[in-house]
Amino acid sequence: MKFATFPSFRQNGSIIQLADFLSKIPENGWIWTVLDFYGIGNAPNDLSMEEFEVLVRSKSKGFIMKWSELRTFSNSLIQTFDCLIVAAKSVQDISTNKLAKENFSNCEIVIEAFDRTEWLVWARDPNVMASMLTI
Repeated sequence: MKFATFPSFRQNGSIIQLADFLSKIPENGWIWTVLDFYGIGNAPNDLSMEEFEVLVRSKSKGFIMKWSELRTFSNSLIQTFDCLIVAAKSVQDISTNKLAKENFSNCEIVIEAFDRTEWLVWARDPNVMASMLTI
């Protein structure tokens, strides 16, 4: 599994957003889960961002969303500092033991932001991966 790495800022100074990566992924029926998040914007379900961040970290399988919910959430973000978001075919494929060891073998997509400096992305489907590389 080879991750692609992107700086958090483009050469023109604009921020690369979570929504930029998601825009490269086709409509899907995967289960998406936010396993870690720290950022600025509007949290889902009328939660404050702080409440959302605590909730994400408190659930063993993260904060599970449908594709449309994740897209709505990503479009409401101003900036993502840290996050780990994965897609899987089923909830059963979200193995917290494997994910804790950074074993993403059951995942379809992995998107991670690290310390406001870089993004790491991976997709099982080579066409989706190639599309995300065009950010």
